[in-house]
Amino acid sequence: MNRRLKYIIILAVCIILSNQLIHLYYLYKEVTTQYRHQQNDIITKAVYEFNMLSTNVAQGDLVSYNTSEKQLIYYIDKKIISFQLDSKDDVQHINKQKAYDIRNPQVWTLKNLYHHLLAKQDSMHLQDRSIQFVIQDSTGKIKDSYPTSFETLSFRPKYQTPLGFISGDTLYAGYKYPYIVFIQSTLWQLILTVIISALLITLIINLCRTIRDEKKSGEYRELFISNLVHDLKRPIEDVIKVLYLLRDLPPEEQTLFLKQGRAKLDNILQSINRMLLQSTDAHGLRLNIKDINLQEMLETLQQKDHWSANKLFDIQIDFQSDDPMITGDRHFLLAVFQNFIDNALKYSGDQVTIHITCTEPDARHVQIKIEDNGFGISSKNLQHVFERYHRGDHQENKEIKGHGQGLHYARTVILAHGGTIDIESEESKGTAILVNLPRRANVKNKYKH
Repeated sequence: MNRRLKYIIILAVCIILSNQLIHLYYLYKEVTTQYRHQQNDIITKAVYEFNMLSTNVAQGDLVSYNTSEKQLIYYIDKKIISFQLDSKDDVQHINKQKAYDIRNPQVWTLKNLYHHLLAKQDSMHLQDRSIQFVIQDSTGKIKDSYPTSFETLSFRPKYQTPLGFISGDTLYAGYKYPYIVFIQSTLWQLILTVIISALLITLIINLCRTIRDEKKSGEYRELFISNLVHDLKRPIEDVIKVLYLLRDLPPEEQTLFLKQGRAKLDNILQSINRMLLQSTDAHGLRLNIKDINLQEMLETLQQKDHWSANKLFDIQIDFQSDDPMITGDRHFLLAVFQNFIDNALKYSGDQVTIHITCTEPDARHVQIKIEDNGFGISSKNLQHVFERYHRGDHQENKEIKGHGQGLHYARTVILAHGGTIDIESEESKGTAILVNLPRRANVKNKYKH
């Protein structure tokens, strides 16, 4: 993957994650705001109820409200105190707030208010949320605090309300937002956000990988066509030259040149078979199903003049089945086994031994095992051997010819016949290919000729 593509992936992932984080932040703000309004409403109701419960009415303290003149008149300790209200004060709020000024100080304490709130809202488990109450007078001095003592207002309050008109006291409350509430209330949204983010990131990465693979495939296709033209053009030109000279040669030389021409034409046919094998896929494969003598077909692979390997090699065949006949497309199957032998010759040392064993695991199947003493395949690359254009440990080796398509299309042909293929290999110890074929090709309609 080039550097530009990496930067595109990183940028796209960052944008997606940033967008989802912003979404979660605003979701968190919305939920916490709703929670704060709910909690403050609970505290307000508890405070006004506690004001009414803590009055000194039994001892004769009273308060009245003159609506027309916006005036409060208190009778406290047998003394009359009047308090002029602002015209903007709300009547309902005044009626709830005025009770604080005639409270019983022994009853009305922050500790009692705290426990009254817990008793009233025990189902909310407020005691686990670290609520802190503080009362501040009109001069800014801390008069009382609970459950922790404070000399100054050292926290940022989530709630505040005036308690009375005469005292000028203000009640502050601070509490922590329980994150478990956020998770519980937005669980499905969080899950959906995570899933969407993961899907988008996965899609972007897969798209970039696809672009990279397509670019690489294009390069390999150009190289494949170039090498293929070179492999076919030269032997055809040689055969044409021989044909021009043939009639002017004496009979003994004609026989020699005819034999050489036949060998070159066999090589061309072999190359065409490989080309046929490597230029079709499972969607375009059209099989011409006929009876095949598998033993004869495998024995043709032993003929050394079919191979142009500049090394010593020996191909041994052990045919253990009593019935050599199967059905299938001979051209495709022959090209597949030629590819296996070709790979064994290419990816081996100077002396190559190839064992081809044919057994009969059951009455309806045959198994062909091709073993060599070659370089083998590393465990890292073994799982990728059937991928198109993948050449395993020799991906960058220009000295060994190959396009990384043979095993991919060999697997396509075997599967098209209703068979299976597997590879066992170990570095420096060789490779074994196991092919299982049904005696009667189990071909789907789209594969039939």
